[in-house]
Amino acid sequence: MTTTSVANHHPNKQPASGLAAIILAAGCSSRMGQFKPLLSIGGCTAVETVVRLFLSAGIPDVCVVIGHNADELRPVAEAAGARCVLNPNFEQGMFSSVRAGVAALREGTDACFVIPVDIPLVRSSTVRRLAGFYAAEKSAIVYPVFQGRRGHPPLISSAILAEALTMGTDARLSALLASHEEKACDLFVPDEAIHLDMDTPDEVARIRELAEHREIPSLLECEAILAQNQVDERVVRHSRMVADVAYRIASALAKRNLPIEPSLVRAGGLLHDLAKGVPDHATAGAQLLRDLEFESVAGVVAVHTDYSFTEQRLDEAAIVYLADKLVSGESVVGLAQRFRRSEERFRENPIALAAASRRRDAAEAIARKIESLLGAELHLVINGLSVGDHLA
Repeated sequence: MTTTSVANHHPNKQPASGLAAIILAAGCSSRMGQFKPLLSIGGCTAVETVVRLFLSAGIPDVCVVIGHNADELRPVAEAAGARCVLNPNFEQGMFSSVRAGVAALREGTDACFVIPVDIPLVRSSTVRRLAGFYAAEKSAIVYPVFQGRRGHPPLISSAILAEALTMGTDARLSALLASHEEKACDLFVPDEAIHLDMDTPDEVARIRELAEHREIPSLLECEAILAQNQVDERVVRHSRMVADVAYRIASALAKRNLPIEPSLVRAGGLLHDLAKGVPDHATAGAQLLRDLEFESVAGVVAVHTDYSFTEQRLDEAAIVYLADKLVSGESVVGLAQRFRRSEERFRENPIALAAASRRRDAAEAIARKIESLLGAELHLVINGLSVGDHLA
């Protein structure tokens, strides 16, 4: 087994035409008590969400294995762009659906994703990354990995999947894959949804909450990106404090119905120093995030060191920029204190001093704008932080 990291491997090749996906949706959803394929997730059903996941990632052949409630499920899956395969033996368990899906694979299929329908929030970027890695390396099995643990969907060669047709109905896909462990590769993906299924109402509620902002990495995903890129722990602690300050400000603005997304601000704060230590770390960090297809967060990170603020628009990037200037190390400080050191340091360097003054002016203008919108002094908004001083 080989482990590959996105920190040094960014497979962006287009998925090969010989790839397919099998979505297992034939079960009775007995543990859930509701028919999971047709549960609403982010404005559409779970089965539509998973079908569109693969189609948007460029996978040309998406097959949904149906059984229980087949007549109700078929038209929904087909309208989403999938073809359906009936498993008349679905009561024999999930492996019977694997077998039905494998038997229906089209000639020329080189490898296939396999995923239960109750894991609906995997990102299309995750599928593209797995497909790109397969195209480059031709590994027989590629697993997505998050926080050191494998998840769904694995991408499995058709030669291995064909063995399922010779196995008994009491077999398991995990046993088949384990028998080929030496041919498997692990690929880190910043995607916690590879582990999230819908077996309980609480899990469904969690998935529905996460679905609202899938274009933005979650708190766990941000922490995983920091760990994967081996960001210094001191930088991580600073970034957490910046994210905390920024999130408090953004939440206060959002409560006033202003067009600010707190989750984007929090992600930008956590990841703003992702590439700290390399030249032009703001640009380098933004590029790392663009490689992961987190474009909105990349835009915030790209300008966190030098931001051109206009009074007409206050956005998430401005809030992260300000929060970064309000945090020195792990302590919350005033802007005067924060910039005093820069002004002393660059006293004999007029160009650098002018740049520092420009950054201070921008931060002060952003702070004034926030205070005018909230009708409160900024230190009252972020009051209560456990580390550092109140703003001067």
